[in-house]
Amino acid sequence: MRLSEDDLRVRTLGRQFPRIRGRGPTAVLELFDRVGPVQSQVPRAPFLAVASRLPGTTYATMTDLFARHRLVKTSNIRGTVHTSTRRQFGWLNAVAARTRANALRSNLRLSRLTVDEVAAQIERFCADDWRPRAEIVAHTLSWVADQEATPDIADLDAPGVHNLIWGHSGLIRRPRDAAWEKRTDIYHRTAAVILPDLQPVDADQAVTELVRLHLGAYGPATRRDLAFFLGEGSTRIDRALERLGDEVVRLSGPGTAPYLDLADPPTGGQVDPGLRLLPEFDGLLLGYHQSGRYRFIDEAHLPQIWAKANGLFSPVVLHEGRLVASWRTLTSGSRTDVEVQMFPGLRRLGEDLFSGPVAALEAILGLHVNDVRVG
Repeated sequence: MRLSEDDLRVRTLGRQFPRIRGRGPTAVLELFDRVGPVQSQVPRAPFLAVASRLPGTTYATMTDLFARHRLVKTSNIRGTVHTSTRRQFGWLNAVAARTRANALRSNLRLSRLTVDEVAAQIERFCADDWRPRAEIVAHTLSWVADQEATPDIADLDAPGVHNLIWGHSGLIRRPRDAAWEKRTDIYHRTAAVILPDLQPVDADQAVTELVRLHLGAYGPATRRDLAFFLGEGSTRIDRALERLGDEVVRLSGPGTAPYLDLADPPTGGQVDPGLRLLPEFDGLLLGYHQSGRYRFIDEAHLPQIWAKANGLFSPVVLHEGRLVASWRTLTSGSRTDVEVQMFPGLRRLGEDLFSGPVAALEAILGLHVNDVRVG
């Protein structure tokens, strides 16, 4: 059987919108187990991802999961921010530590020190308390310069180097207060301290676990999709597929590249979840390599939500299995409105269709929406 574009969409939607009982902490953690880590450069993105998949989940539930570190946020694969479960964090950290090693070695101009020694020093500095980024960077640069006998620390003082240091994948991120959905996560602490039961994970095994997870959440997918999402080379992806063996099957579909899927994929999800308000950087877009990013959106509409210059993705509206509009919240004083902008050439959706998704938005962010405007 050859998969059509519609077949791909239906199979993925059923996984991304699983039927899960309840809306409490256990249900949210089950959702992450099924759909995988959520890209979270925008603080509210994990909140909106949950609201779109488990409408009715409350703000208190989400903030408690973050406060108790049952959901954790860190910089990891591809240098991006992801929210994950504790178990997923171990896999993400193992892969990210390996893929970032060359960049750290090169940018810090290491000759005497190893990357592991630098990582260990960062984690020692962040073990006792939450550290702001500026302190982590200043301490690490000074320590590296001293150990390497670097004559001028200014040679290492560049934004890209700063990002590599405070973006170390072995650190958990948090904002300055409890407003997890609003604040940038500028404080970092050693994950091994916060999660003392965390066990070391072999990087190759971590790739295997993440390939299995990703196919279960976004499949069918290509080797290129897997390599992009994990930030790994094709060789390591192929080795992971070899380790998975008969767990993975190969299917034909649109284009020339074969599709990969689990031999026993998840079932029972919602293949048409109706209208949903999806977050910035949603997995229906970012779960795939750029060449495969048109599973749910017309190619002509992608520039409406993707700013190539800075890599930002807008929040999007899912309707009838397709991404059909962008949306945003507009707040003035105590008033909050939702503004929807249809993609060019698509029929305007009625405001009444948004009542359920807006209620989910209100519950997850703890706010009241006064009006919905569709343009």
